[in-house]
Amino acid sequence: MVEIAEGEVILQTGQLDVTLLVDIEQLAVVDVRAAPGWGKAPPHVHVRHGEALYVLEGELALQLEDRMQHVGTGTWAFVPPGVVHAVEAAGETQARFLALHAPGSGYGDYVRGDVAAFDQRPAADAVSADPALVLVRRTGGADGDTITNRPGRRATVLVETDELTISEFDYGAGERGAQRHVHREHADAFLVLDGAFTFHFRDGSQALPAGTLLVMPPNVVHGFDNDGDASARCFNFHVPSFGFADYMRGKNTGFDQFDPPEDGTDAGPPIVVGIPLG
Repeated sequence: MVEIAEGEVILQTGQLDVTLLVDIEQLAVVDVRAAPGWGKAPPHVHVRHGEALYVLEGELALQLEDRMQHVGTGTWAFVPPGVVHAVEAAGETQARFLALHAPGSGYGDYVRGDVAAFDQRPAADAVSADPALVLVRRTGGADGDTITNRPGRRATVLVETDELTISEFDYGAGERGAQRHVHREHADAFLVLDGAFTFHFRDGSQALPAGTLLVMPPNVVHGFDNDGDASARCFNFHVPSFGFADYMRGKNTGFDQFDPPEDGTDAGPPIVVGIPLG
C-alpha cells in the first residue's frame, strides 16, 4: 500500500508559506499561502515551460503585459512559455494557491535557493508572447470543454496545451474509470477534491481521500475507479499532454497509454502527498 507523505516545507513566515509537493522532471508543484499584497515582484518569463495556478482560497492578481487578470477561488490560470507575467495576492484576505510548473525545469531547486539554474528571466530580457494565450478557467462545469456529461459522470477539459492537460472528473458512486495501464513518455497525476477514488497499482488497490495528490511518473502502473457509495471529484493532469483531451474525444488512437508490462515490472511506486483542503 502507498503511504501519504507530507510536502517539503520550504518557507514559513508571517507573510508567506511555501511547501514543495512534487519535484520530478515532468512536473513541480508547490502549495503557497500568501498574505494580502504579497508578490509585487518584477514581471518575468519562463522560456521552456508553462505555469498553472489554482486558487484554493482568496484571490490572485495575474499581471500581464496588456492587463491585470483577477483569478478567484476555484479557478485555474495557465501561463504558456514566453508570456511575461507576475503574480500577486489580491484582496483583503490570505490567498492560498497551487503553482504547477510543467515541465519541472528545476523549480524544486529554485524554491530551495538555486535561483540561477531555473527557467526564469526578467521581462526586460525577453519579447513577450501574446498574453491572449493565457487561459483562465473556472471549475465545477462553469468553463472548459465538457466531453462527457451524463448521470454519474462528467469529464471537463479545463486546460489543453502542449505542456499539460488539466481535466476535472466528477464520478458518481460505483462509476468505473480506467483499468491498469502505463504511460511510457509522460506523467499522470490526480488531485482528489471531494470523496475518495480507489487507485489500482501493480501490487494492489487503495482508496485515497480528498486532499491527496497522486503522481505517476512514466511507466508506473495505475488505474482508478470510484468504489465508494458517494460521488467523488478530482483534477487529472497529463504532463506533457500527448493529446490526452483528444484521446478522451476518441480522436487520438495513438495516445501514450499501454497495458502493464507482461514481466510484471514497472518504474516503482507513485508519489503520494497530502494537501489540507479545509
